[in-house]
Amino acid sequence: MKNLFLLRHAKSSWDDAALGDFDRPLSKRGISNVIQLSEYIHKHSISFDLVLSSPSERTQSTLDLVLSSFDPIPIVALKESIYHASAASLSKLIQEQDDEINNLLVIGHNPGLHILTELLTNESISKFPTCAFAKITYFNHWKDVDAGILTLESVITPKELNHD
Repeated sequence: MKNLFLLRHAKSSWDDAALGDFDRPLSKRGISNVIQLSEYIHKHSISFDLVLSSPSERTQSTLDLVLSSFDPIPIVALKESIYHASAASLSKLIQEQDDEINNLLVIGHNPGLHILTELLTNESISKFPTCAFAKITYFNHWKDVDAGILTLESVITPKELNHD
């Protein structure tokens, strides 16, 4: 069985108006949220064989904090195509993965991740906020990632982690 994890980058800072969207760092709240998420991932023994990430500053910082407690660190591939990708292009990227990968994490942006989660699972999600972490299961081949056939096992948000 394959496990697909989708993670929206943590909250970014708008303090430096001179920075472009791609270069925005995480805010203090974003750093705090992703540290809590990292602890959740560690506590629940979640692991990744491969991480596909947008190369933007905020996704890279999110990735670094999530993986800070991993030993060994999973394989990481930065993909320009994930930066503001549509749900369709994210789905295509996932379908191209080798079946030797069982646990895949994709770190990116909205609205692509939100729409992808709904399309793959046929579930309506009111919000997919920054640092939201979805787990999608019950399929055997990455090429089988098709709209509406997968199970949304969980969506963890920073608000829920604050109540843990």
